[in-house]
Amino acid sequence: MPGACERLRLHSLGTESTSSSGTGVGLQKDKRRVVVMGGARVGKSSIISQFLYDRFISRYKETVEELHRGEYELPDGAQLTLDILDTSGAYQFPAMRELSISTADAFVLVYAVDDASTWDVVKDLREQIVNKRGLMVPIVVVGNKCELEFKDVRREIAETIALYDWQCGFVECSAKENYNIVQVFKELLAQAKVQYNLSPAVRRRRQSLPNYIGTTGSASSKGRYMLKRNSCTVA
Repeated sequence: MPGACERLRLHSLGTESTSSSGTGVGLQKDKRRVVVMGGARVGKSSIISQFLYDRFISRYKETVEELHRGEYELPDGAQLTLDILDTSGAYQFPAMRELSISTADAFVLVYAVDDASTWDVVKDLREQIVNKRGLMVPIVVVGNKCELEFKDVRREIAETIALYDWQCGFVECSAKENYNIVQVFKELLAQAKVQYNLSPAVRRRRQSLPNYIGTTGSASSKGRYMLKRNSCTVA
């Protein structure tokens, strides 16, 4: 599958691990939680969709919170669960945003290159993250919609601030054209100091329909999570 599974060959993500032995050999299980944040309409959901499902979302729909889960089998037999939380670009959910910042292992902060106000949002979010979590948490700053001719945020300025002032990763991408989407998550792994190799030898095992998890267990619950599973074998 060209999405998330196309290029991840990971040996450890290290935040949560268990081992089990059937024939005397331990089976490592790793889990990582990535939170994608940014202003409204910058393309957060589209970046995730291209990465995991190789699909571009052409119609805008406001996100409250959606949890995407990728399950991977690694070459050494270890198992990886990658949770990617797509957050709201609206500011009417401060408690949810604070919880997301508190529970994440890494962050992707997205702005739109044609809208300078979304760059200001990224600056504010990065400050909130640093105040809450310190300077060591992995962050990648992403300028989306780079296919557009009009640029309201100059790449050299944003990149210099992200790399040198903030010590974060930086990528410009286009979710619409599926350009540099892979690089966003490669850079995130590099920021997290995760060793990996890239391999095109990947086959998709399973992709299930979305499951909705709310406080009442009902598909119509407000503030629900959308849990999208995507399992593949990485060779």
